[in-house]
Amino acid sequence: MKTVTELLRRNTSSNAMADDIMTRFYTCLNFRLEEKLAELTRIIDHSTPTKELQVLFPQLINNIFASSNGWNLKTVTCDNTRTNRYEFEALISFLEPQGPMFRLCYKLLSDPQYKYNLSLNVLPLDLRMSLERGRCPQFYSDLLVMDSQTMNVVALALNPFDYYIFNFALHLVNNAQQQSTWEHWNSAYFALACDYLMHFLPSDPNVSVLPHIPNYSGKVAMAAPLQTANRPLCSPSLLLIPDLCGMGNQHSSPQSQSRNEVWRSETVLQVFVDIWMSVEQFNARDVEVFQRSYQSMCSTPERVRTVRVLVKHIHSFSAKHQADTASRSSALRKYARQIMCARAYHYVRHLVTTWPLDASFRLVLELWLSLIQPWRYTNNTINQDRFPGYHHNQEESNVGALDASYTQFIAENFPSYTCIFQLVLPRFMRMELTAYKNAVMLFRLGKVFSQQHLVPILSNLEQAIKDNNFGLHHSPETSFNSSMHEQSYTYNGVPLHKWVAIAKQAITELNMSSTFEYEPIWGENKNYYGIEFLKKILEAKTSAENIVEEYSKKLSPKQKGTWASIKYWFMIGDTYEEELLLEEYKKVPTYLNASIRYFSSIFGLNEITLIPPDSVVGESLLENSSFANSTNFASSITQKLRTKPTKVSYMGDPDLMPITSYESTILVRIFYQIASKLNEIYREEFTNLWNREDYPGYVTREILERPCTIRTYVKDMANRQNIVTQELPPRLSLRKLGSHAFVIWVSLGYFFFKVFGFSGFFYTFILVVSWLIIVLTKSLLKYLNIMKA
Repeated sequence: MKTVTELLRRNTSSNAMADDIMTRFYTCLNFRLEEKLAELTRIIDHSTPTKELQVLFPQLINNIFASSNGWNLKTVTCDNTRTNRYEFEALISFLEPQGPMFRLCYKLLSDPQYKYNLSLNVLPLDLRMSLERGRCPQFYSDLLVMDSQTMNVVALALNPFDYYIFNFALHLVNNAQQQSTWEHWNSAYFALACDYLMHFLPSDPNVSVLPHIPNYSGKVAMAAPLQTANRPLCSPSLLLIPDLCGMGNQHSSPQSQSRNEVWRSETVLQVFVDIWMSVEQFNARDVEVFQRSYQSMCSTPERVRTVRVLVKHIHSFSAKHQADTASRSSALRKYARQIMCARAYHYVRHLVTTWPLDASFRLVLELWLSLIQPWRYTNNTINQDRFPGYHHNQEESNVGALDASYTQFIAENFPSYTCIFQLVLPRFMRMELTAYKNAVMLFRLGKVFSQQHLVPILSNLEQAIKDNNFGLHHSPETSFNSSMHEQSYTYNGVPLHKWVAIAKQAITELNMSSTFEYEPIWGENKNYYGIEFLKKILEAKTSAENIVEEYSKKLSPKQKGTWASIKYWFMIGDTYEEELLLEEYKKVPTYLNASIRYFSSIFGLNEITLIPPDSVVGESLLENSSFANSTNFASSITQKLRTKPTKVSYMGDPDLMPITSYESTILVRIFYQIASKLNEIYREEFTNLWNREDYPGYVTREILERPCTIRTYVKDMANRQNIVTQELPPRLSLRKLGSHAFVIWVSLGYFFFKVFGFSGFFYTFILVVSWLIIVLTKSLLKYLNIMKA
């Protein structure tokens, strides 16, 4: 009887505890973010892995990543506002790799048989079609859920860790109700993505993924996939190649144990690559499917930037495969780059062909250049991407160089260099190269492809591919500028014939169209295109130099008339912005001049003998200025650029705008300190008065500056400009009192009153009273709706 009573008491206690967990969970979902995270942390840390937690887990995931009313991971940033910074830190603390969310995942792993189904309908279309057709990587082989009647794949059965990683990755590609992400580059989502890459794919081979989970056996060991003669051409599960990773023992037990040591790294790698780099291939038969999935296939700037971090980190992760003593981790490192490169080629190709023709293309360009330069990231750390204030100039220090060891990579990814290069060049033919940002992009492209060894290796491989009998002729030395009739496929002492078959195979397999035919870049039929491309750059350089000359004359004091001088002294001018624009214009000819040298080397042309002189180009621009000739549209744009820019505006704090020549430096700084102190003391009072709709509110709105949104450009160490947004409340501004014009007029008034025998105190009293009368009168007229507010 006593035993039955104890059992009843225990059951009652457990039911009460379960009800308590459920009640606390559903209640805290309605709390403010900080309170919600604190309560969820307490629930997770003080609960045992019960069925209630298993049931609540997917509901928590849905609450985090909901497209509407979620946790706003993509919009919460670490900016200067206290609220945003606190929310940012709270989210990072809860979702970091060893935070409460992952502690919950690891608790639920105690039952390896319990799985969460993820419907195939939420996956990107190309991944879904691969799973349905059975062409998926082996990573998914033990995750597929089949419909018992139709025998079609309908879902993926995932453990808690995999379920969270899938939902996290899908959150980036889900564009439903997504705001503009240009202002949210340093978002909580981006920071977490960097943290997950650094933690679960550590570049240092001596660092293991924490915490250790020795007893988990939820990942099923699989047989090694079949290999082709040269390399695996699909995306296999990279942990299943024991022969290549030095494992002679293929018994199931040690193989299962080895896979369970690195299964989290495998999940993060495979899921991030497959989902973030997903591309929906469009054809005429899939119009309806294309229209339904268009919203999810459009890449945002935030997604492109995140994918670039992924590419750079995988390059670094894969570079350490020889130094990794753990056989399974070594296999993952060795093939991680291969998994990524095939996906990245199609993703970058899609971006190049669909991205708008504007300066934001710099994001896509830098992603592509990161993909094709693995030697730059052998010792890469993404801290400079993760932390905005991280002082590490990776562009200048510890940068690897291209050498013969990367010939295999270039051959295996030959289309990533040549095919995309041929897609990018026509974009620059349609761009206005006198624009600063476009000139910088052209300079970056030329600088990368003109680095030593790259073009010679590519051109020799291309020449060998064109020859039906490639690899039969080998000369001891080959100069890039030597005649193509030599049929030589050796560069710098390194024979290339063994890589030609791989490069040719890569062209066939990465361009999965039966009608695709590779068009050589360095063939004789391309010389004309190279000459025309260089002509356009030279024309743009001449136009840019003319713009600088004309703009310099416009800003010269000798060219300013009397009225311009008066505007300059009485705060009406905008000289500061014009000077900034002039400094930007002056850099354009320098970038274009370097680009001419780079692309002359890339195409193997002599700029002196093949390009007309500057005078001829200049006359050609003047003679062909008709709008009817689309090839000379740049000339008309140049004429517009010579006019005064009217859309240049300062987006920062008006009180912190650089002191101009018509202001007194000392007075501006003194008045700023006074106003800042008053705004700090009376901030709440100012805000309350501003929001009032009675007469005092109208008076306040006449005195204070209106609330505004300011945007600050923060340049990180990768030379990207991130926009930080901040809301300024109603505030007092005394900036106008620091102008030379105000000082002059006040001084003249003082001397005028002195002449008639009035004291300085009386003069000050008159000024204050006059100002009050003007403010109160305008406020009254607006309050009575006589004057427009």
